[in-house]
Amino acid sequence: MQEIGHATSSRFKRYSTIVPIFLLAILLLPAIIIFACYAVIDPYERFILSGRDTKHTEVGIVLGAGITRDGKPYNELRARLDTAAAAINNGIVERLILSGDNRFNDYNEPEAMMKYLVGSKGIPADKLQPDYAGRSTYESCERAAKAFNIKEAIIISAGSHLPRAIYLCRHFNVQAYGISSGVEANNSTRRELLARVKAVYNTNVMGERTMLER
Repeated sequence: MQEIGHATSSRFKRYSTIVPIFLLAILLLPAIIIFACYAVIDPYERFILSGRDTKHTEVGIVLGAGITRDGKPYNELRARLDTAAAAINNGIVERLILSGDNRFNDYNEPEAMMKYLVGSKGIPADKLQPDYAGRSTYESCERAAKAFNIKEAIIISAGSHLPRAIYLCRHFNVQAYGISSGVEANNSTRRELLARVKAVYNTNVMGERTMLER
């Protein structure tokens, strides 16, 4: 009986040690994954241009950031468009791809972007190329490479978004750089936590199901 009791006690002690370690590992796993994905994407910050850079490319890509019910760009998108207009006027890019969501008849980001740039910023329409299927950063980059045959581009977006956007476009062999619009969404930090995990998953495990892949 003593041997049985000793064996049971030893087994209990072993389980009482293993179980907390196992639970701790489960709790830490999401943080480890997020940290690893940030470690992959953070280095792409070096491709973000500063005001002192003199980089020039033929094409700039403006990534959508939402429009109102009456078709006006939200503040975050308007800042991107203002930055894009300045990039054209200053000779940094020659033309723009306006990549946004148009999956619903009453929601047309590229059209709203084009109207703003032409109507409010005086950019000639022939310098603007709407991309009506840029439903995600991944899809915008894929389409830049495969639908528009872009080899090099400057992406115009929020600063927190740019490393991920540059990472994704370079995954599709677009030599991408970035210019920050200087305006962030209220949920930008929380959004990037999950979006960076998704980006690394999409580029290393399974890609998005995009319009080009259907």
